[in-house]
Amino acid sequence: MHAAVLRYFEAVAEDGSIRRASERLHISPSAVNRQILKLEDHLGTPLFERRPNGMRLTDAGQLVLRHARDTLHDFARLRGEIDNLRGIVSGDVTIATLDSLTVHFLPEAVAGFIAIHPAVQVRVVALDPVETMHSVAQGNTDLGLTFSPARRRGITQLEDVPSPMCAIMTPDHELATRASLTLDECASFPLMYQDHSASMQPFFGNEMEAFKSAHKPVAISNTLAVLKRLLLRGVGIAFYTRLGFAEELAGGRLVAVPLEDDRLSTLRLCLIGPSDRLPTVAADAMAEHLRQALARFESGIDPRSGA
Repeated sequence: MHAAVLRYFEAVAEDGSIRRASERLHISPSAVNRQILKLEDHLGTPLFERRPNGMRLTDAGQLVLRHARDTLHDFARLRGEIDNLRGIVSGDVTIATLDSLTVHFLPEAVAGFIAIHPAVQVRVVALDPVETMHSVAQGNTDLGLTFSPARRRGITQLEDVPSPMCAIMTPDHELATRASLTLDECASFPLMYQDHSASMQPFFGNEMEAFKSAHKPVAISNTLAVLKRLLLRGVGIAFYTRLGFAEELAGGRLVAVPLEDDRLSTLRLCLIGPSDRLPTVAADAMAEHLRQALARFESGIDPRSGA
């Protein structure tokens, strides 16, 4: 079927490897390669450059990838709309999100969604904010959760809520009772940083980057899970929004003290979708579900509650 060939092509284009694409598709590498060769023969041009380190799209391949994604998306919309006539929400939804949202907020929201719509398969990928915007704009993911500003070509903002940066610490910390803090007031205490890429600078501003360069941390990690355990052990202060610490903050095991920096105190979390294509029924249902979960988060209600 035409759709199957396009799925094979898209997988190879995304993974840069027939072997990795075949593992994802649960199909033999020879079968995937055979379909790619047939497609190239049918179109009369190479779609990939075969390199020692993988497969790279040619200019013609880029055009085919755009066609493949548009065609597969439209077919998914069609199937979803037909199922919706029978009162069923079905299909696949991919969400690109901040690492901090994968710990509590998004798992609880997704669990609530699947309980309502069990025929939908949900895929979650953790990316940095800029990668999230790029992934949504390119049509690789249906929805994204990222920091503002989320304005770029190919993206529409569906919802946004305040998500100020805070100093996270144990309740017995010397600074835990403060109503707010400056970065400089945290400098004399042990600090822990998440190893963000340079793409965070447009969201956090220059002051945070300058502060991190000037003050050496006692620990650094590229995952929230590691730093959360260190925070709970009282090793130091880390800088995050409240998003990844809902259970610990509610249980009094950690405290979040807002930072006074103008840029950091006005951060907003945005739910985004592609602006140049209509969503599938499943993606539209998930977007509405996440809007409600964000509204509950803003009101201080557990994201797993409600419809």
